[in-house]
Amino acid sequence: VTLLNTDTKTHYSFIEQKGNYDVARAAWIADYKDPETFLGISRKASGNNYSNYNSPAYEAAMDKAAAAGGKPEERMKELAAAERILVDDVGEIPLLYYSYHDIVSSKVHGFDDNVMDIHPSRFISKD
Repeated sequence: VTLLNTDTKTHYSFIEQKGNYDVARAAWIADYKDPETFLGISRKASGNNYSNYNSPAYEAAMDKAAAAGGKPEERMKELAAAERILVDDVGEIPLLYYSYHDIVSSKVHGFDDNVMDIHPSRFISKD
């Protein structure tokens, strides 16, 4: 086993070579509240698909989810099917989950919780 410790820029440049390693670490944070924010990175055409994962069954399930459009229950069912395929196929191990807590006075308005923890001040006001 050869371990290679590098700075972030070099690391991602290395794993973007798609396949020149056996095990690598990558990070991702949800930018919106939906399973697709994580499932989408494993699609064949995703620029973040560092493992070069390619499964016709996974692509079909993701396509069905996208086609479900205005049918949320059907869409979630297809996303769950895609997730099952991915979990069965790929060796991914979550190492870290971000956690944060915002303590906000009831006098503050416009401070909405969101997965990116971004709170533009132009929307915030105080009684």
